Amino acid sequence: MLSLSPFSSGGGQSVTDFPKAAKEAATLLLTDIPKDGTALTLASMQGLLANTSEKNLLFRAEKFREWLPFTNAQLIESQPDGSPWDFTALLKEFAPCFDGYILCDDDSALIALSTANQKNSIVVLPGYENAVRDAGLKMTADVRDWDDIKFRMSPEFKNLRRDIAFEQYASFAPRLLDYAVMSDAYIWYDADANRAEHTNAFRFLCDNALIFGWNNDLGEYNTVSSLSSLNACLIPSDWACNLSVLSGFPGKNLKQKTDVSSEAGGRTVCILMSDGDNLQWFLGSYEDSSHYGSPVRGQFPVSWGVPASAADLAVPLAEKYYGEMTANDSFVLSLSGLGYTFPSKWTSRKALRNMAGTLSQKMEMLDTRELLVLDDGGFDSNALDIIMSETRANGIFYIDYEKYAGLNGKIRFAGGKPVVSAKYQLWNNMPGCSPEEIAAAVNSLPADPKNPDSYVFIIVHAWSGLDGNGEFVEGGNTMAAVEKLVSGLNPDTHLVSPSQFMERIVSNCG
Repeated sequence: MLSLSPFSSGGGQSVTDFPKAAKEAATLLLTDIPKDGTALTLASMQGLLANTSEKNLLFRAEKFREWLPFTNAQLIESQPDGSPWDFTALLKEFAPCFDGYILCDDDSALIALSTANQKNSIVVLPGYENAVRDAGLKMTADVRDWDDIKFRMSPEFKNLRRDIAFEQYASFAPRLLDYAVMSDAYIWYDADANRAEHTNAFRFLCDNALIFGWNNDLGEYNTVSSLSSLNACLIPSDWACNLSVLSGFPGKNLKQKTDVSSEAGGRTVCILMSDGDNLQWFLGSYEDSSHYGSPVRGQFPVSWGVPASAADLAVPLAEKYYGEMTANDSFVLSLSGLGYTFPSKWTSRKALRNMAGTLSQKMEMLDTRELLVLDDGGFDSNALDIIMSETRANGIFYIDYEKYAGLNGKIRFAGGKPVVSAKYQLWNNMPGCSPEEIAAAVNSLPADPKNPDSYVFIIVHAWSGLDGNGEFVEGGNTMAAVEKLVSGLNPDTHLVSPSQFMERIVSNCG
């Protein structure tokens, strides 16, 4: 169970950017993801090298062969003799770059990783200490008798940054932990912590902090609620690999394709895929055949979520996805802010304005003018008015945590711009949410552009779809389910992009 020493909040300025590597990788040595304790050492190695060297290691993880062509990095897949880049070879290659090693055990691994940057030292479990010594490195610290209380009283903790933190199991190494080391940030995970203890663990952070990772033990709602009360955002990323390397590639101002013109009149429908805030999904299976890689993508308008973090941490993949757009594809900034948060639960409106200002910069880099917000009963909160006024958003798509479409398509205006709640959710095992039922419900609505009930925002649950027998199930083909829904719509129902959707609401209902 978590025990905390007293520590006051850091206060301070808003985050202006996601941490980025000091060096852009020019050469990458490809290695497999270890299944043993060397994963901790290699994670710390990759994170440290991102700030000190143009040569680094690259884990063989999802999509790396697809985003590498959008960089100038050279990939070296084996040693000169043809053997793989294993643990021993990588130690020999990079040992001169480090000042030593930090010895830890399983219980103190996150403490060791949290201090690695300050000591420029890789992290080592006892079973691999001899190999590290043989590479010429000496021990700079032994933290095996450290716990969180002792760590929080140390100079190393006080020197950590206050705007970034990580929530990650040590056993997930090397996933995400390389980026934590690179960022010189606190890493914490307590599977037994309750919500109050979770909040206290991160209370030392300043307003507008970003917390990377996920907490399956506490659960989604409690984790996001806890961080929202601290005026912070969560970046779902616990399975993300190679973030320290990816962060080194420079940001670019991307451009979306021009919308396909759509017939006016009748009913106006906008379909938006959920879970775009999920950075690890964006780095992994985002483009599988059920989603952005679907053969039916482009045949009808669908909007896709893109996380704000992609502007800094997934630039090569974002460039790839934008380059593959059809005129029927659109990207919407997702979700709620710089990361997953409940804006209405923030206790500081100043902090919310600061976050929204940074969010607007990311929206410009990603060429997005609409924002998807998921909140907990926050549709009527002035938090949405603040976000609308401080960003370049032309409108907000709103879904509620308890039920995405619980507000039945309610529309309000914030500063003359629409806030539109989901009218339907395409989600298996929920009454009235199948493709056939939603199509029938849409067809029964008024077909009058002056009537707000003629405007329909449909949110698609990214993990629901059709199986091989055409049944609507969890884990089925999502775009196949969307296609079935679309095929059931009457001819006087028009699918449009997010921009067209908001423009028509303003013109006809504002």
